[in-house]
Amino acid sequence: MTKFDKSQFTSGEVATYNGRFVARFKRGGRASFISFLCKNFTVEEYFAELDAGLTPLQVLQNRGYILPHIVRWLKQQNYPVTAAGYKQFITDQSTARM
Repeated sequence: MTKFDKSQFTSGEVATYNGRFVARFKRGGRASFISFLCKNFTVEEYFAELDAGLTPLQVLQNRGYILPHIVRWLKQQNYPVTAAGYKQFITDQSTARM
């Protein structure tokens, strides 16, 4: 299993790794995405999940990745910065609006 090497990623709006598409970053979040990817996946695991039809964000979220702007929301509202904390945040927000 091959670990990701951060120096092999291209810069810009579309990230590639050794010529293969990794993800597109329209509104930022590149640094946290790449960091999480490198810490939690091998090259083979990540590309196998992409080849299986998942989107880049779905692949990372399946392992607990939370988008940077959602992390800020959770911290501001004193929720744990976890998938369970985000789920509770959404539930509480929906309840408050009803």
